Amino acid sequence: MRKTRSASRPVSLFLAIAIFWACNSGEKSDIIGEATTQGQIVLVFADSLSMQFFQQRKSVFKYLDDNKLPLETPFKGGELETNLVIPTEREHLDLVYRDNSQVEFTYLLQKGDSILIQEKDKKPWLTSINREHSSYHYNLEFLRNTELFGKHFSKAQDFYFLWNETKMFTFELAMEEDLKRIRDEAIQGIQKELEWIDSLVNAGLLSMEIKKFYTSKNALECKKLEAHDPENLAINTQMAVNSFLEIEDSPLAYSVYLDEFSELIISTQTQEESRALIDELIDGGDLNSREKSMLFHFLQKEIPNLSFEGADEVLAHYGDKLANPAQLVLLNSSNEVLKGIEPDIELMGLRKSFSSFEEILSQKKGKYLYVDLWAAWCIPCIKAFPGALTLNQAYKGKGVEVIFLSVDNNYKFWEEVAMKYDIAIPGQSFVAIKKEESEYLKALDVARIPRYLIFDPEGKLIHPNAPRPGTEGIRKVLDALLQIR
Repeated sequence: MRKTRSASRPVSLFLAIAIFWACNSGEKSDIIGEATTQGQIVLVFADSLSMQFFQQRKSVFKYLDDNKLPLETPFKGGELETNLVIPTEREHLDLVYRDNSQVEFTYLLQKGDSILIQEKDKKPWLTSINREHSSYHYNLEFLRNTELFGKHFSKAQDFYFLWNETKMFTFELAMEEDLKRIRDEAIQGIQKELEWIDSLVNAGLLSMEIKKFYTSKNALECKKLEAHDPENLAINTQMAVNSFLEIEDSPLAYSVYLDEFSELIISTQTQEESRALIDELIDGGDLNSREKSMLFHFLQKEIPNLSFEGADEVLAHYGDKLANPAQLVLLNSSNEVLKGIEPDIELMGLRKSFSSFEEILSQKKGKYLYVDLWAAWCIPCIKAFPGALTLNQAYKGKGVEVIFLSVDNNYKFWEEVAMKYDIAIPGQSFVAIKKEESEYLKALDVARIPRYLIFDPEGKLIHPNAPRPGTEGIRKVLDALLQIR
């Protein structure tokens, strides 16, 4: 088996690099030296040019921390970002690299590793500073693409690119036959890769630990590909669930791959389907790690669509079945922030009248407020205006009022659009000003619009992601609130 040139580089070269850093930054050398004794993995960038390259590619490393929480490490640059330290008490941790060129590689690292990151052929190249391994140990998928397939992407990645492209243009492209052919080629490519991995182990270029991880990952990847149905352009969720639940835990435990497969399954199900699946698993006894992963992603999808009270009820019901308390804290964190922060939003109304959101809440005390967060550039926001106006008309006499709150920067444009679509209602139509000073708007993440909030008659936020106007869901929510009242 042909070795790359980097495989023959002596470890002493990288120790020399480490010594060079030690002469220039005591903090860096301390981190590198301590990685072997502390519970952590250290990633060290070769130079500023490498860092700039990864910055330009908007690169990220994704991993699961010891609480099974997905984290992403962006390449932000600057002196403090030259070393990336990943704390872990696990013996092995998988790291997934992605960038805006759609390149993706998975690396299996060991606790105590200090890894040098360089740019090679416009992709990351990893080398150990403190251990002696072949190039295949850290760069298996990079070398698979070049040596086995003679290209930048694997055949499985080719399939997913085409699948996503076809999903975006379903009325313009008839790609069923091509998708099926490329999917079958991808499955054959994985079988070929497994034979290639065996040859590397036989040649002494790859450890059994690395082989077990990638063999398990590839076996599940075949099942994942088979669950993609080109004819219906949909994922066979039941097939995916069966494959996910039948695999062994050990080689892929705590892996990003397993976590994202779980998330994919939940994202393709309706909430009712996911809830039925989770309840069935709970009825079967204590959840294993894979089932707990599905529960976590179900709750991640469910909680944002609930009122504060509804979220509390769901977390009380399922929370003790999660993998650990840290997941429960994360699921509840956004709501807790919104509950504890004042709505410090400065407003401008029609004809340049000024007030604050807190003043509006005080003036409207005694009513439920359905707040429509929108912007003039947001087409879905504008399409929802008729439903919001109908809702306002139907419920205004019952103690519910719709507030149209724009997050536009161009105030003149805001007023023109408000007039055009008949939402320029005195006392009910406003635009947020000085948005960068509002901690409340930051907590709401108003980049995600349209967004609908419900405030109770006391002026307290009770629903941070209410159903959209024009849906039966919002009428059920409002009717229930009015009935309770």
